[in-house]
Amino acid sequence: MEPIQPTDMRVVTILFVLLASMCAPIATATHSQASNSSTDIVEENTVIETYSPAVQASLRQKSDLSTYTQEQLHSAQQWVVISQYQQGIAADELQGAWIVDADPQTASQKFTTMILEGEIEAAYPLIENEMHPRWVPNDPKFSDQWHLQNTGQTGGVSGEDVNITGAWNTYKGSGIVIGIVDDGLDWNHPDLDNYYESSLDYDYCSNDGDPTPEPTSTKPRAHGTAAAGVAAGVGNNNIGISGSAPRAGLAGLQLISCSTTDTRESSALSHERQNIDIYSNSWGPSDDGETLQGPGPLMLAAMENDVQIGRNGLGNIITWAAGNGLDDDDNSNYDGYANLRYTIAVTAVTHNGVQSYYAEPGANILVAAPSNGDGEAITTTDIEGSEGYTTGDYTNTYGGTSSATPLVSGVIALMLEANSNLTWRDVQHILVHSSRQNDALDSSWGTNGANHDVSHKYGFGVIDAGAAVALAENWSNVDVETSFSSGTLTCTQCNIPDNSPNYVSVNTTVTEPILVENVDVIVDITHEFRGDLEIILTSPSGTQSVLSEKHDDDGNDFSDWRFSTVHNWDEDSRGEWTLTVEDQGNNDVGTLDTWELVVYGTELDIDTDGDNLTNANETNVYGTDPEDYDSDDDTVGDGDEVLLYGTNPLVADSDADGLSDGVEIYVNGTDPLNPDTDGDLLTDGEEVLLYGSDPNVADPNLDLDGYYWFNDCNDSNPQIYPGAIELLNGVDDDCDGQWDEGFNSTDTDGDGLSDFGEYHLFGTSISMADTDGDLLDDGEEILIYSTDALVKDNDTDMDGFYWFQDCNDTNASIFPDAQELLDLIDNDCDSEIDEDFNGTDADMDGLLDFEEFLDLGTDPFNNDTDGDGLNDGREVLSTQSNPLIFDPDADLDGFYWFRDCNDNNSQMYPDAKEMWNGLDDDCDLEIDEEVNRQEYITPSPLMSYVIINATDQELELGLDIALQQEDIERLNLTVLWYRNDTVIHQGFTFTEEMHNCTVQSTPLSVELCALNGTSNPYEMKAVLFEDATFLETNWMVFYTVWNPVEPAAAEDSEIVNEAGDGDEVSILETYGLVIVLSVIVAVLVLVLVLTRRNSSPKAISRPKRAPQGFALPPATIGSIPSAPQFNNVGEYVPPTNNQWDSDKWR
Repeated sequence: MEPIQPTDMRVVTILFVLLASMCAPIATATHSQASNSSTDIVEENTVIETYSPAVQASLRQKSDLSTYTQEQLHSAQQWVVISQYQQGIAADELQGAWIVDADPQTASQKFTTMILEGEIEAAYPLIENEMHPRWVPNDPKFSDQWHLQNTGQTGGVSGEDVNITGAWNTYKGSGIVIGIVDDGLDWNHPDLDNYYESSLDYDYCSNDGDPTPEPTSTKPRAHGTAAAGVAAGVGNNNIGISGSAPRAGLAGLQLISCSTTDTRESSALSHERQNIDIYSNSWGPSDDGETLQGPGPLMLAAMENDVQIGRNGLGNIITWAAGNGLDDDDNSNYDGYANLRYTIAVTAVTHNGVQSYYAEPGANILVAAPSNGDGEAITTTDIEGSEGYTTGDYTNTYGGTSSATPLVSGVIALMLEANSNLTWRDVQHILVHSSRQNDALDSSWGTNGANHDVSHKYGFGVIDAGAAVALAENWSNVDVETSFSSGTLTCTQCNIPDNSPNYVSVNTTVTEPILVENVDVIVDITHEFRGDLEIILTSPSGTQSVLSEKHDDDGNDFSDWRFSTVHNWDEDSRGEWTLTVEDQGNNDVGTLDTWELVVYGTELDIDTDGDNLTNANETNVYGTDPEDYDSDDDTVGDGDEVLLYGTNPLVADSDADGLSDGVEIYVNGTDPLNPDTDGDLLTDGEEVLLYGSDPNVADPNLDLDGYYWFNDCNDSNPQIYPGAIELLNGVDDDCDGQWDEGFNSTDTDGDGLSDFGEYHLFGTSISMADTDGDLLDDGEEILIYSTDALVKDNDTDMDGFYWFQDCNDTNASIFPDAQELLDLIDNDCDSEIDEDFNGTDADMDGLLDFEEFLDLGTDPFNNDTDGDGLNDGREVLSTQSNPLIFDPDADLDGFYWFRDCNDNNSQMYPDAKEMWNGLDDDCDLEIDEEVNRQEYITPSPLMSYVIINATDQELELGLDIALQQEDIERLNLTVLWYRNDTVIHQGFTFTEEMHNCTVQSTPLSVELCALNGTSNPYEMKAVLFEDATFLETNWMVFYTVWNPVEPAAAEDSEIVNEAGDGDEVSILETYGLVIVLSVIVAVLVLVLVLTRRNSSPKAISRPKRAPQGFALPPATIGSIPSAPQFNNVGEYVPPTNNQWDSDKWR
């Protein structure tokens, strides 16, 4: 090996110091997660945080590089690295652990740097460890197996054995496989091969499937073969020996014949964990009293997985030799394998039942078993031939805890055969409760807070196979494991005085109620001579567990060392736990830096008032006060009433006989459940309080049955007397002060009711489970459903629910868990009606289902109940129409009746175009508003002026109204005609006949006939009246009259002739006036047209007086203006849409 250079040492030393300073715990913190490991830097959410406290402590210990020699560090070819990221090959048993190949010369520096830079969380080297079979002393021996049946044949005490022969009558370990983890196993041995499981064995030294030992001249390798014989040597085969489990299977797992590593150990202890039930281990670190060594994280993880998932979740059983180092003052708690809570640590006693001279003590030891130690030894199998302990096939020199451990393994195999459902914790519980106290006068024995006898030397005593198997047969699995951890507690000012009774004392309080099983204490103590220290843990019950005692060990420190104790088994965890550390040697000092308490067990159901009823049972079962020892104040504790006397803990006088239960039980001795204890028809209260007679003795009424009244409990019935057979009849037949005793616990028909209860309380048949034949056991009816077990319970509607479950047993659609409907019925029998429809709107019409169903009567699942195209919500909330009555649209105009002002006329609807018809066409409560009536009127003629020949033409004027007759009638239209503001006619047309100047029949004819030429214009006006309004239409009428003057006389004729003859009168002279007037008229018309083209028509308003008011006074008739009036004369421009438009007048 290459020597280490001084510079290398300085670098490593500096790195160690740096890491130690970074990882030192904070002194003022009460709870700290800091680690003293030189390479363990834990951050939040790290892989390490997911590990159990035991694995974390082991990891801190293994990764403290200062505990290794340079030779060890430089020999490690592989390291275990902890990281959430892949670093190498994954370790099978521990999540986040990687096996990494590394250069031995640089590995420590490399991994230290990676930790400092945060690349990995921790690392430790895989060191090859030398494991030792537990020492086998070479003492005198006998050839018989006294450890199985001790009759004193070796000079020991008869009966100091494992009491196994009786158990063999029923169980021999059949079907159970014991794995012997050791230096090999001679599986061809004729006393081992019958039930050997060759498919389950393995050699972890040679990495093959053959664990046959390979003896050497100095090492016979017979240790495992001898252990196998003690555990499961084939019995009753006419050869050799018998193991404690003579029909159990064996599997050899060769491990310690070579050096071991964390990976090799973890592989062996996880090998075939579903098929191997028990791992028996008679090996471990050196027992020299100076070795403090435990399993590595991978081995710990493997054993954690064994108990958690092995045997299909029931957990593998791991037995471990406690150690043989007593002569070196070794303690089993210094062995990190044997003090694990997953292992059953086994110590040894002699054939006298006392501690073997080599057997180590320890608070972690669970049981003891017989082995050698007082001149006797164990006879078992040896390697065939001459290569074992002897030259034969058997040895009678085997012993030590190496022999005690497989002996216990075999007994456990019997237990597992008796009850295959036992978990690994059940096995430990049974051993605690069934082991036999040995060496009872030894000072190491004490009684813990749960009244268990437990010893620092022997644990709970010598294993008793008969008692253990009997207890296992009917064992109920313990509850799920729970735990409490104090976390890492930093100790301030905890210097340990040198060789002083002034010890360091620290404590922590546990508030969680746990029924304790195992307790771990993880300490980090700096000390120069750890063998000087005595470490004691004291529980709240006062039980002291000696974890370490003064011995000759000059090693430094307890670095993250985990001690364990089983001495607090079944104690209540609550209260103050105290750890004391005392230095009992000279010249060495140290400090308690940190410590952690971890308590394992099951959740404790406490009994606050101490009445032997747990709080849960008092609250949930009996209804009693969990804080009152005697809830009914009858002087009888609640527990005694329930568990001993059967009386009612809530009623002071259970049988209502006038005497309290306490008086009956403690004073008179009468039956508190029988008001007439002596059956003499007088209640106990009457006899005591009124008559002063003995309530336990019937008054005389001789029945000639051979018993006098004073000793006959019923002297009137010859069938009742002391010693008579007790019948189930409500009578004290045998006069023993009890009636029908023995029938409280019997249930003949298996219906869950005692015969006593059926007979006395319920009247049901004790031989027929279903008295009323309704397919319900009497127990179900009375205890579960509270129905009458004597009356057949019906399921009338055949819906699968009896009447007492069904809220309506006549309707098959109503039953528990039925779908709730909206029907005012509790369909699902949950005492709520239509509860699924609170606040729902199934048809999404804006109305809640309840409102539709209960108030409106509409269909809550149809948003248009009346099918009129309007959803119910709109009808109720908006249109205020009836959602149950179909709303019509009779005229199919797209508007319902409630919006349509006339649902029989498709032309009338909101937003329709308003017409002139006397109707509200657009349904806005106004008629003909904003209608331009001129568009409906066409005047005839269209010209605003008319020139006619008065004597040759008729004057025809008219108004063409573009309306239906019914509209005209509805509007009540009338037309009055005016000439020069005088009413002259009524009607839609006006016709004036041509004038006959010969017969002048009218004033106008007279007026016109007086003219000769063209008249001044006459204003003709047609006024259309409609209720409160009117419209005017005007024409200017010019009459032309040709009326030649007749000759007056001959003289006149002459004059004319003269003129014609002489002056030649021209046409111009004759028609000059007419021509001039025509020209004037044309000019005026032209001027009017030009001046009015841009003017707007004046609005026509209804006159404020009757139409006749427009007539001219009679005196004005016939008075023709001197010049024509053209105010209303204009040119008509025909409308483009063929309608009359008043705006066209200009």
